[in-house]
Amino acid sequence: MDTLKQICLTFYQLLKQIGRLPQTIAAALKARQRQAAQQAFEADRLDRIRNPSKYRGKD
Repeated sequence: MDTLKQICLTFYQLLKQIGRLPQTIAAALKARQRQAAQQAFEADRLDRIRNPSKYRGKD
């Protein structure tokens, strides 16, 4: 009887994870977009530090 209960609980957990899959994918995509934006900002910041003459008078 315990084996059947364990199988049912495992199946239930699997269904829950399948239900959360779209949310998980959306969160991963948002995190990736956020990281890309942050990397672009950091690259621009470093370029401004390394080449200040290119950015004089531009703010």
